[in-house]
Amino acid sequence: MEDQLREGLKRLDSYVRKLDFQSTLLEKSAVVPMDCLLIPLRVGEDLSIDISCNFVDMPEFGCLLQFYGQLGLNEMLAEAAVPVSDYDIMSLINELNSMLPVGQFLYLRNEEQGGETQKALGIRYTMLTGLNDERELEKCGHVLMLLMQVYELLGSGLVLLLDGNSVEETLDALRQLLDV
Repeated sequence: MEDQLREGLKRLDSYVRKLDFQSTLLEKSAVVPMDCLLIPLRVGEDLSIDISCNFVDMPEFGCLLQFYGQLGLNEMLAEAAVPVSDYDIMSLINELNSMLPVGQFLYLRNEEQGGETQKALGIRYTMLTGLNDERELEKCGHVLMLLMQVYELLGSGLVLLLDGNSVEETLDALRQLLDV
């Protein structure tokens, strides 16, 4: 099964290259725990995020493909116009999750021993597929476009929040963008 899934990622790699995405396939090895396709997404000049695509083995459900990207926050929070609390970030993320019909945002905190807490926002989308036909590959292309738009929305919200807007003001602006 692992070989079939790797072949699916290879097909996805070829497909996204035709869409002008630069991608890199990392095969399972001593340093890479599972096959993974890395796809860097750029939105404008200032926003970029690396999306990883990999399969999560779910024999009882089928082949689950996961798209995941992570945005480090520590540097952004340090440069914020006003202090932004964990509560504000979680409130923003929870509301964005309820506004968007697909995927999910995650707020991650990693406590380092004797060091600073590393904070990040994750973007995740999962779908059942074996990537075994053209239609499934097209869906993945649409997912990548969707993730770019969602990432742009997240970036806009973070800029507003870090510039000193309240969570409510930030969400009102994002609702206007989404026309919700």
